[in-house]
Amino acid sequence: MLNLNYYYFLLAIIMMGSVGMFATDIYLPALPSMTVYFNCSQTEIQVSFTVFLLGLASCQLLAGMLADKFGRKKVAITGFLLFTTASLLCAYANTLSQLIVLRLFQAAGAGVGSVLSRALVVDRYDRKQAVKIFSTTFPIIGLSAAVGPLIGGYLTYFWGWRAPFFFITIYGLIMLLFACFGLSNKQESVQNKNDETKQVKTYRIQNYWSVICNPEFLGYALIICASFCVFRSYTVESPFVFSRQGYAAEEMGHFYIGLSIAYILGNLLAKKLINTRSMEKVLRVGMSIFVFGGLCMIGASLIFEESAYAIILPMSIITLGNGFLFPVSSAGAMTSVRSEISGTASGLIGAIQFVLAAFCTNWIGEVCHGKAFPMSIFIAAIVLVGLCSYFWLVMYKPKTQVTAT
Repeated sequence: MLNLNYYYFLLAIIMMGSVGMFATDIYLPALPSMTVYFNCSQTEIQVSFTVFLLGLASCQLLAGMLADKFGRKKVAITGFLLFTTASLLCAYANTLSQLIVLRLFQAAGAGVGSVLSRALVVDRYDRKQAVKIFSTTFPIIGLSAAVGPLIGGYLTYFWGWRAPFFFITIYGLIMLLFACFGLSNKQESVQNKNDETKQVKTYRIQNYWSVICNPEFLGYALIICASFCVFRSYTVESPFVFSRQGYAAEEMGHFYIGLSIAYILGNLLAKKLINTRSMEKVLRVGMSIFVFGGLCMIGASLIFEESAYAIILPMSIITLGNGFLFPVSSAGAMTSVRSEISGTASGLIGAIQFVLAAFCTNWIGEVCHGKAFPMSIFIAAIVLVGLCSYFWLVMYKPKTQVTAT
């Protein structure tokens, strides 16, 4: 018989992990239309994207600590209630300032899902099992990168830029109900089993310092950050590149499908390889693909600057590498710290990656101005940072490796 509890758990992880990405990606095709409605520039409307990422970052620092202290379920309910309310109000924003403030609150609620989706996994599984779980859930979560813009493009085409926000309001309501009735009190941090003295230590802010000073954690976390920054920089700038090339909103939505397919393929290959290879070798494969994609993007966009496929195809290669890097690095980072502070570690990973992504999405608009070749140079620079992070990790030689049994 199927283990219904196991699959119910996976469904919860997938839905929680996809909330932030879905809320980010669904309105990408609407960005050019929103610049017209709010009478603002490309850089100004991209601030709503940057603020959302900063909101996710700040929320995850706090949410990780609160999840360790008060348990997963209570934090999930609070976060999704805030997300649902803010999403609805975003649809009724009349000025850019209102939208930016509401996006900040929306991100604060969405960040809870990202933290808990990682923390709940390491609450229940060891390192090798965690890699397999992440490799199972990340492909489905990655579908939001394709489904979000695709849905958002058609919603914007038929009903205007407000429609995507109404859609994610409904999604948030479903997640709120799921948090109330789908999560059991048994799915809590493992530190609830410890004595009160150890519990008090867990809540101290100093735990963040002990995590960030862990060289193994830092190496994995920086690889995650580089992968995430590349993807987010591309998603926030590419709609303006495509618009400059003459594509409409409903057409843009289709351009992100290939990215999700590549990401899912990378996840599935990583899941298969982890059964026979060490985590270090799987990580090396992912990094090689990641760097190769960055080089391809520079060459293709230089030669075929007016072709959308000159950036779509190389970005698909980069995203294939991300499919390896995200699950392996996430499992490595989360299991490189003590289990009783897994929520803190999860929050710190999210905070670092979203802060850096916020800066990248803010800078790329000012540097590239909707042009393909400058965007490819910007992305290649981030790829180089990821390569340096990998060498940092290799230099410190993580003590624990995932090998086949």
